[in-house]
Amino acid sequence: MNEAPRRSPPATLPPPGTNAIDGRVRAVVENVLPCVDGGRFAVKRVVGDRVVVEADCFADGHDMLAANLLWRREDDAHWQAQPMVMVGNDRWRAAFVPDAVGRYRYTVLAWVDRFLTWRHDFERRVDDADLRLALRAGAELATQAAQRAGGEDAQRLGTWAQRLNDAAQSGSGTAPLKELALATDMAELMMRYPDQRFAYAYPVEFALVVDRERALFSAWYEFFPRSAAHSPDRHGTFRDCEAMLPYVADMGFDVVYFPPIHPIGRVNR
Repeated sequence: MNEAPRRSPPATLPPPGTNAIDGRVRAVVENVLPCVDGGRFAVKRVVGDRVVVEADCFADGHDMLAANLLWRREDDAHWQAQPMVMVGNDRWRAAFVPDAVGRYRYTVLAWVDRFLTWRHDFERRVDDADLRLALRAGAELATQAAQRAGGEDAQRLGTWAQRLNDAAQSGSGTAPLKELALATDMAELMMRYPDQRFAYAYPVEFALVVDRERALFSAWYEFFPRSAAHSPDRHGTFRDCEAMLPYVADMGFDVVYFPPIHPIGRVNR
């Protein structure tokens, strides 16, 4: 089977809402990784790290499933979406790269995709009458996608829907019908506007803390400020510590650590 090409959906999506309970939400999402203690504590990365997220996503029946990794900065109102790819045995994977220090959130959204199911079934059809009936069903899906889209994309989807309907009534042979219905560019466009009314959003929004690169690895040098003076008749100052920085850097250290600084006690002085 030739799989439909996947293109990233719109840059932002609404936050995952309350999952419907009337039976039409058929997707299941489980075992999301990475997570720490079920999401109680934040996962940690540094800027530029590739955060790979995996989850078990499946549904009843033989319909095709789709899934998105949703992620955002904690102070952003909208989610960014990255299509997930099945890597085997109902395990799905996607990744994103945080480009700034801060706190992030991520979760997984999955749904039974009517268009992918239609495309998968259409590719296997051989009977002429079945093909023409399926073209009408595809035209309806394209019309609905056009309503979710806007501007030029809506016009392209509407035109494709009309072409599918026209082809269903034409005298064209099987090959032209399949070429029209399985067009790669239209599959990419349809995947940008999926029907997610009955998607399942994993109920946990996992926290991610992104730190600067030096938090991943650094060489620390510790010394006592009061012992940094070059004269025995006084205690060291921060200016004395500052004068030692080139010496510390020449040894290959990139972090200076000061122990807690507090007044000297009077007892047993």
